[in-house]
Amino acid sequence: MRWLSSADGSVDAYVTRHAAQVIHPNQPFAGTVGQILSENDALRGAEIAALLQIDHLYKKQFHQCSSGEQQVVRVAYAVLDRPDAIVLIEPFRHLDRYRREHLELLLERLTALGLQIGYTERAKETYRAVPFQTNESTGTPRIGLTNVSYRHPLQGTYAVEDVTFQTEEPGLTVCIGTNGSGKSTLLELMARSKRPLHGKVRRGERGYYVPAEPEYGPFPESAHRRVEQLQAALADVYPVVLLDEPTVDLTDTERQTFVQALQKKAETARIVCATHDASLIEVADDMLYMASGKVVYQGPRSTFQERSTLWSHTSSHS
Repeated sequence: MRWLSSADGSVDAYVTRHAAQVIHPNQPFAGTVGQILSENDALRGAEIAALLQIDHLYKKQFHQCSSGEQQVVRVAYAVLDRPDAIVLIEPFRHLDRYRREHLELLLERLTALGLQIGYTERAKETYRAVPFQTNESTGTPRIGLTNVSYRHPLQGTYAVEDVTFQTEEPGLTVCIGTNGSGKSTLLELMARSKRPLHGKVRRGERGYYVPAEPEYGPFPESAHRRVEQLQAALADVYPVVLLDEPTVDLTDTERQTFVQALQKKAETARIVCATHDASLIEVADDMLYMASGKVVYQGPRSTFQERSTLWSHTSSHS
C-alpha cells in the first residue's frame, strides 16, 4: 500500500501506470448497504462485507451511516469487481483510531493477494502554515438539550437517546466516540438542522455549524476548502460554534495552528467539536463520550483522562 501526494502529480502517475480505479470519499450511493454490495454478486458482496466487518450494516440506509461507516462501505464497493489497482482518496479521514488500524490491516491483506493500492492522506502533505484569524464572539453561548432523542426514518434504534446537555458559558467541549456512536447526529440536533423526536433543544442565539464532510460546506471552488470553512467559523461572531470533525483534511502544520486559534476562540464562544483527534481532546475543557447514541461520560477532561482505560493508548495519535 503506497501513500501518494496529491500535490506533486503522484496520483495521476499511479493511475496511468497501473490503470487504477479512483475512489473518492464523497462517492454517492442510494439504498441499503446490503443492496449496494450485492447489486451484481450477492456472494461476493457478503464476503467483502464480512472481511471488512460491516455486515452488521447490511439493512442500514447508506445515507444514515456515519461518515466513518460510509468510508468503509466505499472501500468495500471498490473491490467488488476485483480490480488490479485502486487509488483511495482520503480513505481514513473519518475513522476512529481502531477502525483505521483495522482497515489498514485489511488493506495490507488485500495487497498481499495482489491488489495494488494507492491512497492519499492530506495530513502527510507539507504546506506552509496558514493563518486562522479569530474574532471575539458576542452574545450568550447558550445550548440546552433536555432528554433529547432522535431516530432516523425507518430505523429501529435511536441514533441519539435521552441526551441532556446544558451550557451558557464559553469553552471547548469535545464529543468523542467510535464511528456510528451518534456524534454527528448530536451536533445536527444542536444546530437545529434535525428536530428531535423526544425532548427539547434550546439555543439562545444563532450558531455556526460546519459539517463533517467538507464537500457539503461553503467555499465549493476553494482548493483548500476545509481550511477556508474553519477560517470563516473562527472569524464569525456567533457565540455557538459547532464543528464536526474539523481537523479532517488538515495537514499536521495546519492542525497545530488551528488548535491554537480554537483555544483563543473558546474564550468568548462555546465550541462543540465532534472528533477523533487527540490534539483536540488534549485542549478541551470538558468531554462528551457517546456509545450507541447515549452519553456515557459527561464532565471535565481531567476526570475523563483519569477514568479512561483507553486514554493512554489514544493520546499519542491524531
